[in-house]
Amino acid sequence: MSFTDNFGHPRGLLGRLMLVAMEREHLPMAKWAFSLFEVPMGGKIADIGCGGGYNVRRLLQKSQGAKVFGLDISEESVKKARKVNRAFLGDRCEIIHGGAESLPFSDGELDLATAFETVFFWSDIAACFKEARRAVKKGGRFVVINNYGDPKIDWEKKVPCMKRKTAEEIKALMLEAGFLTAAVFKNGNLFCVIGE
Repeated sequence: MSFTDNFGHPRGLLGRLMLVAMEREHLPMAKWAFSLFEVPMGGKIADIGCGGGYNVRRLLQKSQGAKVFGLDISEESVKKARKVNRAFLGDRCEIIHGGAESLPFSDGELDLATAFETVFFWSDIAACFKEARRAVKKGGRFVVINNYGDPKIDWEKKVPCMKRKTAEEIKALMLEAGFLTAAVFKNGNLFCVIGE
């Protein structure tokens, strides 16, 4: 496993260190994104590709009545997310080992699904978006937040497990997946697409 593989699937000591570094680096993006959408006060919320669980914690803090799920393919991420959210586990929070292509939720079960800095690592993004659409209830939202990075840099060459998409491509994929609307917000290289 190469160093760059840890961006999409943190493992071992290097993966644990990367999870902490990613939280520091992604904090401004998370603060900006949370200003763009409303977190429901109840119901069920899922953070798909939850990494170290810091956005799960933010979702729990913003919604006093919702049950929040974190989902990640990386066992290191699941361990870290459980540690970060241990005060809420079993009550208002559950951290699950799994991927975006097969969400462990019934049709229309989620009021909100988020994906912070993760969709670039999904192998079949169109299928994963259809799965998110299946799990999100009518009137619910799917929020994708990413940093596109410097467009002059070939990120796919630097990080082979990454496949970047523009905000407009993400919007198109959401609409193809069955979301009725998809709004795009940008802040420099950051973007947020909210499907409803």
